[in-house]
Amino acid sequence: MAVVQVNSALGRVGRRLFEVTKTHPENLPEGAFEWWHMLATGEPTKELGFVWKLRPEAISALQAAGCSQSGMASAQEISDTQLIEGAVRRVTVNAYERNPVARKRCIAAHGANCVICGFNFEATYGAAAAGYIHVHHVTPLAEINRSYEVNPVTDLVPLCPNCHAVVHLTNPPQTIEQVKNMLVRA
Repeated sequence: MAVVQVNSALGRVGRRLFEVTKTHPENLPEGAFEWWHMLATGEPTKELGFVWKLRPEAISALQAAGCSQSGMASAQEISDTQLIEGAVRRVTVNAYERNPVARKRCIAAHGANCVICGFNFEATYGAAAAGYIHVHHVTPLAEINRSYEVNPVTDLVPLCPNCHAVVHLTNPPQTIEQVKNMLVRA
């Protein structure tokens, strides 16, 4: 089988092909496949990401239409010369609601300086960035896993984006004190 890298276009073509043929490859029931199964199989790889393998029927159809492999890059050639991004994929996530009033009260109580490094956006970028700061939940909402009454003074702290990212480098997140101890001051 020819190995190629593609994006969601393969799924769109596969869906149209199914709408015309009304059949599933390998007689799979409707819920057991993705649209791209109409044209290809595939598997994730460490080096190349997800690698698609065209079905023999798809290769035959392309050849019958006058397409050939001459001049086409192999998956390895593509990975060495091109860095492809932007493919669309769907993911399901839990999104936890944030209360904007709690955010404002946190900043009113603690100020807009990062509690770890002291960074202040207004001091660095001027009035356009006044009051901008991330607000971090001391106990992650995912850990609480339910709605709860937040205390903006004790449950939330202002963090700059860099310190906030470092806090969340681990799971569970590091504590404010742990990241303060990591901070190297020049």
